[in-house]
Amino acid sequence: MSQELRDEPPEETQERYDRKLTITSMFQGKMIVTVLSPIQAVAAEAAGAAAVIPINHIKMFMERIEGPGSNRSTELSAINSVMDRVLIPVIGRVRAGHIMEAKAMEAAKVCCIDEHELINPITTTYIPETNQYIAFKDGPDGAYGYAHKTTKMRIYKQPFKVPFICGAADLGEALKRIQEGASLVRTAYSVDDDTHDISKTFEMVRKINDSIAEIVNGDDVRLYTLASTYDVSIELLRMVKAAKRLPVPFFAAGCIFMPIDVAMLMSMGCDGVIVSTRVFKAMCPETRLNDIMTAIKHYDDPVQLAGIIERAGGYGPMPTVNG
Repeated sequence: MSQELRDEPPEETQERYDRKLTITSMFQGKMIVTVLSPIQAVAAEAAGAAAVIPINHIKMFMERIEGPGSNRSTELSAINSVMDRVLIPVIGRVRAGHIMEAKAMEAAKVCCIDEHELINPITTTYIPETNQYIAFKDGPDGAYGYAHKTTKMRIYKQPFKVPFICGAADLGEALKRIQEGASLVRTAYSVDDDTHDISKTFEMVRKINDSIAEIVNGDDVRLYTLASTYDVSIELLRMVKAAKRLPVPFFAAGCIFMPIDVAMLMSMGCDGVIVSTRVFKAMCPETRLNDIMTAIKHYDDPVQLAGIIERAGGYGPMPTVNG
């Protein structure tokens, strides 16, 4: 934590966090679309996207060929080219734990920062002989013989003026990210979005919902036990219990490009979805994006969903990893 934040009155920290929550709350009931180019960003905006996330497709491809280390956050030039073409918010992705990349993104005037768990995260390993934590860029994998003690670093987000989006595979991770200052939680990616399995997204949403139900139905003793297990404050658990949900917007992410899957996720309590770039491999991406928005708004209307399923025959073959 910075000296400035330590000296800052708690009410100022809370006021800044409330402003960031106001921004991410505007995304609720909408879609965020990952894009590979300004043209795709324009198409997403026309379909009603709340925001876009520019990503670097070439580096994602090199990651699969060369292994970890070739994948990095998107260049600011690519982000600026998208910002020049659309009026909706643009979100920048940074490596997990990389505070300097986050500061650069904030200076570039992005609307939000997505602290992404798969783009070459920073990790640390505890070395007992020296009582030190050693930082590794791509994970030590046997360095010093203590790789099993490696833990991912995360950015402490409260000092930033822009909101942070973070991934979580379970409720414990979600609450830790919120305690660090995340203003929107999405489901985590197990692999890159092109090879992610939608069933894993459903599984994570169900897992988080089941854990929230446990908090809602638990007494104070159970809350204190869970606070210790999750390593978060009891006040945060009480907020979840009172609201019967996460205290920040919750989005589904990972292999999302089929409208009927979006409807299912919305019915499970998600506030919105982050759409994969695979949507642009459909025969008519504009129609697909419009149908995703319909699924978000009318997920509980069988007539609307029937129309979406009927139109699916005109989308052409299912998008694949190789396009």
